[in-house]
Amino acid sequence: MTPDERESLPPPVRSWLAENLTSGVDPSRLVQALQAQGLSEARAREAVDVVSAHPAVRHGQQAVSRRRELESLLEVRAALHAQCHPGPSPVAVERLRHLSPDAFFERYYIPNRPVVIEGLLDDWPALTRWSPEWLAERFGDEEVEVMAGRDAEPDPDFHAERLRRTLPLRELVARFRDTRASDDVYLVARNSLLLRAAFRPLLDDLRPPRGYIHPDLSAPDSVHLWFGPAGTLSKLHHDHLNVLFCQVLGRKRFWLSPSCETPRLYNDRGLYSAVDILAPDVSRFPDFARATLHSCVVGPGDALLIPVGWWHAVQALDLSVSVTFVSFDRPERNVEWRDYWIGPRPEKVQR
Repeated sequence: MTPDERESLPPPVRSWLAENLTSGVDPSRLVQALQAQGLSEARAREAVDVVSAHPAVRHGQQAVSRRRELESLLEVRAALHAQCHPGPSPVAVERLRHLSPDAFFERYYIPNRPVVIEGLLDDWPALTRWSPEWLAERFGDEEVEVMAGRDAEPDPDFHAERLRRTLPLRELVARFRDTRASDDVYLVARNSLLLRAAFRPLLDDLRPPRGYIHPDLSAPDSVHLWFGPAGTLSKLHHDHLNVLFCQVLGRKRFWLSPSCETPRLYNDRGLYSAVDILAPDVSRFPDFARATLHSCVVGPGDALLIPVGWWHAVQALDLSVSVTFVSFDRPERNVEWRDYWIGPRPEKVQR
């Protein structure tokens, strides 16, 4: 195949060949597929050979056996997890009240299991004070950063810079009150609002759960706030840290699945799944039908442990305010799943 002929293969075809070759697909099947698209057998074989010879593809092929070994191990873990939860999916997340910190760490945090702790936030002034009207009255003139235009963007979390907007908090509250369920505008954790000087008084309305969360909230990224209308949706993804998700206002529905289910969750890129949790297309993603899901609804005063690596999607059922902590009251403070982020696919590659 001449250089001109090689370049005549559309980039998506070359990409498709590379993806399949590095996934361990037999080259003869790829040749047959190209023939079905109109290429001669000789041209199809040469196209596969050219892509196979690329150094990146050759390196990827060497990793196939290691990846299959890992997937086999995860398959066993997923099967054992399913045997622990033989009922229909989704399985209800365990709910407890008056769980001691020692029991929390011993039975849930360290074994990597989710749990909803009821009443853990009963001493928070925020539970009785933080209404949208109070926030607008107290901080209405302060500018806040939101993600806007999410409804029109298929992958809003991959294009945060493009969707960043600022507006007065009073205007944001008015927009939430005037709209029905929507995912279009959302004040999310990345804004670090609670660490801004103007909003520091809000920290006085929180009480880091004693024995669970380290009392020092001054460290960057130790505490975050989420504020949005009914209908906001965080797509199926996993986090790189353990998270204690605390619900202040409204209700949110969670779907969760352990990290051992990763091969069945179609990890499209970065830390996100390609599966739409609200309408899973099992014809495109058949293995998702075998995944064990857990589910719960958290309301005001509830705290949910989202264990590191657990896949989860979150939908607001009401206008809601949530607070998340990641600095646990342990010597290690948290554990981290490293190298988890790949980021968006490039829209255009410059030569």
